[in-house]
Amino acid sequence: GMVFVGLVGIKDPARPEVAPAIEACGTAGIRVVMITGDTQPTAEAIAKEIGIFTKGESLKNKSFTGAEFFALPEKKREALLTASRGGMVFARTEPRDKQQLVKILSKAGEVTAMTGDGVNDAPALKQAAIGVAMGIAGTEVAKEASDMVLADDNFATIVAAVEEGRSIYSNMKAF
Repeated sequence: GMVFVGLVGIKDPARPEVAPAIEACGTAGIRVVMITGDTQPTAEAIAKEIGIFTKGESLKNKSFTGAEFFALPEKKREALLTASRGGMVFARTEPRDKQQLVKILSKAGEVTAMTGDGVNDAPALKQAAIGVAMGIAGTEVAKEASDMVLADDNFATIVAAVEEGRSIYSNMKAF
């Protein structure tokens, strides 16, 4: 006795300034790795939308679920994570997955920055070379675990801060 009335879809789009910020990261030699609890198709769609992946790019060895990635042998995980200079996506991750990813990158000599807003992000925020918490949406636990708290919760602010920091460093060297 039921009648189909309709279907509703909801999209939480990325902020318009994120795609240019991701592009600026690439130009600056900063690799962006997305680690999310979202489903893999959702994460991949967002990654394409913001420029981590390009349309039509093969996602083989670039997109994994946390369970898939950590089921691989340790050497294979390290090779996959460090061989690519491009972006990667990890979906359906758990807090320990985030922490392990940061650990692998740090062990490989990468300077890691981790952004997060929840209690589940705190271990990885603490372990990263630079933990960045969201000041508006972030939990107190995430803020306490971080080295920096964003007042505007905007990824583009991080990119602008890196640019400014590099400029200051360059000027100091020149002086």
